[in-house]
Amino acid sequence: MLKILLIGFIIIAINVILQAIATIYWARKTVSYTEKWATTFTTFKMFRLLILSFLFLTLLHTLHSLVWAYSLYLIPAIQSDFASFQDLFYYSIVTFTTLGYGDMTISSEWKIMSGIEAINGIMLIGWSTALTYSLIQNITKYIRKTNG
Repeated sequence: MLKILLIGFIIIAINVILQAIATIYWARKTVSYTEKWATTFTTFKMFRLLILSFLFLTLLHTLHSLVWAYSLYLIPAIQSDFASFQDLFYYSIVTFTTLGYGDMTISSEWKIMSGIEAINGIMLIGWSTALTYSLIQNITKYIRKTNG
């Protein structure tokens, strides 16, 4: 079981690194946009920035699920539970988002990886929620400054 937990934590570490890189990139990008648009930050530009942020974070979480799916695919005992990589990717998205339909499961002693992936998903999606909240705070601050 220690080996399974160690592998799970390595996958978590990879995803945390991806999340950190993406957070730094997107935070810098959104700050540069808001500074660049300081005098012309229209409702349309705010709307566009929020939509692009949402799409960026959705893509990021899809990448996290792909990391999990590929990592699980490399484990023969898990690979045998799924007919294709597509099934494993579906399982990973459902597990990462904690939706947990239960129509596909890991049947071996590796099933603890499902819980580890779900914990990782909860934490990273929460992190993205905090990033989005920060962006909304910056937009609100700008609106107050220009209307106040």
